[in-house]
Amino acid sequence: MRGFSPLKNIHSLYRRVNLEQILRVGIIGAGAIASTHAEAIRHIPGLKLVGAARRNMDKCREFARQYRCKPYQSWEDMLEDGLDIAVVALPHYLHFEAAMAAIEKGCHVMLEKPAAMDLDQCRAITAAAQKAGRKVMVADIAYHLPGVIKAREIISSGRMGKFIMGSMINYRFYFAKDRPSWFLEKQKAGGGMLFNLGVHRMAVVRSVVPEEEMVVKASVGFFRQGCEVEGNGMIFIGYPDGTAVVLEECGYLEAPEELNKGMHFTFENGILGDVAGRLWISDKKGNVERPKLSPSLPGGVYQPLYEEMLSAIREDRDPWPGIVQGAKDVRVILAAYESARTGQQVELRGPKWEISL
Repeated sequence: MRGFSPLKNIHSLYRRVNLEQILRVGIIGAGAIASTHAEAIRHIPGLKLVGAARRNMDKCREFARQYRCKPYQSWEDMLEDGLDIAVVALPHYLHFEAAMAAIEKGCHVMLEKPAAMDLDQCRAITAAAQKAGRKVMVADIAYHLPGVIKAREIISSGRMGKFIMGSMINYRFYFAKDRPSWFLEKQKAGGGMLFNLGVHRMAVVRSVVPEEEMVVKASVGFFRQGCEVEGNGMIFIGYPDGTAVVLEECGYLEAPEELNKGMHFTFENGILGDVAGRLWISDKKGNVERPKLSPSLPGGVYQPLYEEMLSAIREDRDPWPGIVQGAKDVRVILAAYESARTGQQVELRGPKWEISL
């Protein structure tokens, strides 16, 4: 038969079967956020949750019964049993160790935000993943919110014209009694309101603003008595073309939802508002429209993340957001801390702030 190569077709068939196999997923850190991951995983046909690890074995068994997977007290033991994707949902200071170990065992990694405690750790994870040919995705839902996706489509179409400036406001009570204590310890959390939640705002900014951040100027507040981490901050982010974005974060009190809708990006042809929520668009005359957004998914807000991760693995490409995007989000927050400490504007240039690809 002309053009028929048995060997070529066998390889093609093997590759197709291999790409379409069910990937085994294990959760390292079956704590508060783990159920959100598990709900998403079980709604993805190409994924199967096979294990979950947590030091509190009673809690781990309870989780495992609910999601029909194997409980482990040691995540190292779970890695030894074999996974295709490791979900790192541990406290921030443990992200690096678990991610590196998972990559070494041949796993792709879904890494909770913030990606790591500093840029050196981000660089090391990037290098290890590239060497091993593994994918690392940062589990930041802001990149895949329906309003953010639609805003990105509208901006890419050229309809909005040149970006001019943006502003984002986030008020929520950060010091709730049910928040695990490690969140309020600097050495374990890396920071407070900005480091834990400000990265979400940076994900929205990076999805909307086409330029790379150039300078950061910030003030950071520690008005919660006896607390090691910040509860508020103002960050000015400047871009090479003279445009800017301002982030305002406050964690000392609850605020009306309308206040948090003060999230808008101004372009020469109009404004995009409430980007991470219902999304509205106004034109030059102030006329407002609300575009139709994608409906909620049965697997919850993390389902798009796992759909993207699975597609990236099968298509052998970088996921969005990957470790590089996660590192850039962390970089802005770290620069904000330095600016607040020194009182100086920080330029994101030079080896200290470089993120190797």
